Amino acid sequence: MNHSTTSSGVTLVELLIAITIISIATTFALSNWSRWINDVRHRAQINAYAELFNYGRWMAASQNRLVTLCPLNEANHCEDDWNRPVSVFPDSDNNKQPDNGTVWRILEAPAEPFTVRSRTGGRGYLQFSASGMVHGASGGLVLCPKTDSSGGKMSYLAINRGGRFRAEHDLDGDRHLRLSWGTDIYCAP
Repeated sequence: MNHSTTSSGVTLVELLIAITIISIATTFALSNWSRWINDVRHRAQINAYAELFNYGRWMAASQNRLVTLCPLNEANHCEDDWNRPVSVFPDSDNNKQPDNGTVWRILEAPAEPFTVRSRTGGRGYLQFSASGMVHGASGGLVLCPKTDSSGGKMSYLAINRGGRFRAEHDLDGDRHLRLSWGTDIYCAP
């Protein structure tokens, strides 16, 4: 008697090929996922600073008073460490401390994988006058990824003399920006 048997399974070679294809696709997807997550974090950080600066400007104009934005130290005085929470507060006497301890808004420290440093001429603070324009010198912040491998982008967040916020981005990922007036800005490697 002849019995013919047919198998409907997969061979070991076919199984290994399928597993290899799935692992390659997964690696590619995870790499893009990580990059996408860092892009979302980057945009969220920029939006948070834009909102904070716009809020400070609005409070200065609506309250008709001098408003300061800066990281506060333990003595409630401005310091130039923008990797700390940033406060927005009335500063009528221009002493870089909140009037009567009043802080209107606080932006938490920058999220991973970013660091922030100021470009405020060593002052460590930004101020808006009652007109909503910058009081004193204008300035900005540099948003840097902590390392090249973190995949984050570098951005320069500036406040112009009129008190308006703008962001410029390092599009080629070399951690270097040349501003329109010729100034070079770098993120440390």
